[in-house]
Amino acid sequence: DAPKGGTLRLSAPSTYDSFNPFIPKGIPAAGLTYLGDAGYFIEGLTMAGIDEPFTQYCLLCETVEVAEDRSWIEFSLRPEARFHDGNPVTPEDVIFSFDMLMEKGQPLYQLYWGDVDRVEKTGDRKVRFIFKTTENSELPMIIGQLPVLSRAYWEKRDFAQATLDVPVSTGPYKIDRYEQGRYIVYKRDPNYWGRDLTIKAGVDNFDEIRFDYFRDNDVSFQAFLADNFDIFVENTATRWATGYDERLIADKKIIKQGFRDGLPDNVQCFVLNLRRGKFADALTRQALALAFDFDWSNKTLAFGQYEPMASYFQGSELAATGLPDAAELAVLEKYRNRIPPEVFTTAYQPPRTDGSGNNRENLLKARTLLQQAGWVAKDGALTDPKTGTVFEIEFLTAQQGIEKWFSPYIRNLERLGIKASIRLVDTSQYVNRLGEYDFDVVLGGPAQSVSPGNEQREYWGSEAADRPRSRNWSGIKNPVIDEIIEDLIRAPTRDDLVAHTRALDRVLLWNHYAVPELSVPVTRYAYWNRFGYPAVTPLRGVDLSTWWFDQARASAVGTPSSK
Repeated sequence: DAPKGGTLRLSAPSTYDSFNPFIPKGIPAAGLTYLGDAGYFIEGLTMAGIDEPFTQYCLLCETVEVAEDRSWIEFSLRPEARFHDGNPVTPEDVIFSFDMLMEKGQPLYQLYWGDVDRVEKTGDRKVRFIFKTTENSELPMIIGQLPVLSRAYWEKRDFAQATLDVPVSTGPYKIDRYEQGRYIVYKRDPNYWGRDLTIKAGVDNFDEIRFDYFRDNDVSFQAFLADNFDIFVENTATRWATGYDERLIADKKIIKQGFRDGLPDNVQCFVLNLRRGKFADALTRQALALAFDFDWSNKTLAFGQYEPMASYFQGSELAATGLPDAAELAVLEKYRNRIPPEVFTTAYQPPRTDGSGNNRENLLKARTLLQQAGWVAKDGALTDPKTGTVFEIEFLTAQQGIEKWFSPYIRNLERLGIKASIRLVDTSQYVNRLGEYDFDVVLGGPAQSVSPGNEQREYWGSEAADRPRSRNWSGIKNPVIDEIIEDLIRAPTRDDLVAHTRALDRVLLWNHYAVPELSVPVTRYAYWNRFGYPAVTPLRGVDLSTWWFDQARASAVGTPSSK
């Protein structure tokens, strides 16, 4: 029953130069789509249920049929499904979309849908995906997330090139107007083919959705306080605690709210690039973790808002806690001699301190580990005696103001004889260097779902490590991890999936592939009080497509300063 109307104004970082979000080239405009989501502009065969761990509902398809042995899945397309130019969605469009994404799309797709053998047209409105294996239990679900593109539009163009030609699509919004790098405006299509579908009830409520681009996060925040856009997702603890205009908060013109959902928490760590030889030894990586003082940083820099990162799936049932249970041991036992022994004997905990800023005890442990790894002190600098190379680390970032998190860590590293520095670059350079793995350390952490599967290959798999622009930023190449991921993907039940995910979590943690930094237990939203939203936060988190413009609240707040 959400009312329709109004404008939602959002922000986006830096710039964009493409309306094709599926290829390695270019920086795509905000709001087009992302894998697994219906998107404002581009849609898939199916649409995810936002309050369920992993359920897909027909969107462009009308029905789904799956082979009993899961060797294929067949979609019957809705006869009313239409592109913006009025042409129907056909099996040829689906086949073309799959072929283009696998051949020229982001590397993710080749791993995500790598177990698809071929795609065939089986009727006027039917298309079948035949699988290479019957053991990938997630595959029939995730193939429905395939974004469907117009063959008639794209076959006349070079799909591999970034473009600002507005493409033909099927979504509830059209690109109405834009200025490259400054803004893009989507307008709700009154003739949207799917507006009466049951799964579309209560969503797509705004007449317009506008993204304005800002140079960096600090500029964006000032624009938010000036009422230049409506919603600010806060990623800075200090600003959340002290940076807002208290008069606007007291007058309830701006609302600050932390939303807790059922997803694994957002975790952040210092990602070590294992392609650099200085990070090859696990003892060295463990020593680097001991040099980071979470407790002091959280107290001093974040007003105690964060939790220490103790899992890549923190805050969910997927997180490994305590010692392995029987189900996890059933996964791990066959790798006993190939994984760190602590996996079986010790509950993982990130390094902790008393928060005083005196990290001496952990630094002494770190020094011992570095000596065991073969590093020696020479003229006050930690050195590789075989090559004479000084241990240096460059922290790469495109985020202004992040230095306060790096600087105390760098001071501790310097006490160990490690020379460390920060390199601040623009967004384009950062994206390029990240994609080419041209870095020592970056801040990051994969966004995990409540139903992990094929994407784990992209995060941690050996094949992804050597492929440019994969999400295996660390460059992990571990056969045990590869095997656990494949078994995870084939997990026949939820309990089996949970056991394999926890096992994967333990092996990742005890190999010290990253320096754990923090975990964010809630998503912090600040918004101008012009909106309503459902009372219950969905399992998968806040979904702005379910928000609506509240005219009474908007009148009380006043007219926006810009449109």
